[in-house]
Amino acid sequence: MTATGTQAVANTADLDVMRRGAHSAAVAFTVAEAAADPTVAGHYPGFPVLPGLYLVEAVDRAVQEWAGPAREVALAAMDRCRFRHPVHPGDRVFVDVEITETPEGLRVKGRVATNRGRVADLRLRYRTAAGPAFIGPG
Repeated sequence: MTATGTQAVANTADLDVMRRGAHSAAVAFTVAEAAADPTVAGHYPGFPVLPGLYLVEAVDRAVQEWAGPAREVALAAMDRCRFRHPVHPGDRVFVDVEITETPEGLRVKGRVATNRGRVADLRLRYRTAAGPAFIGPG
């Protein structure tokens, strides 16, 4: 996550790893209050919401947590991204990723929710140190 994104969503230390399995991971974080973060307050003035890019980055953080420091993975493509509902300041966000390893790299299904329900669905592809530089569509 970028330095700006890390500050806007949650500090790395504030990311709670809920689960790390053989093919999945789950993390959670709390969105900064609008007064504490100009990115959230200014996204829609008068109606502060977390920018959708930060949800993509949160899914990436879950994948990075799953991979751990010894395994190099890098986001290669976004096949699908659907934002369903806004995420507001103070919301607790839950990110669940399902990871499939392929010869080309990783395929990831990400689900993002708050206590009000599902807010985003993503399908991402990652390259790994062992895989090719780009994973073709599919």
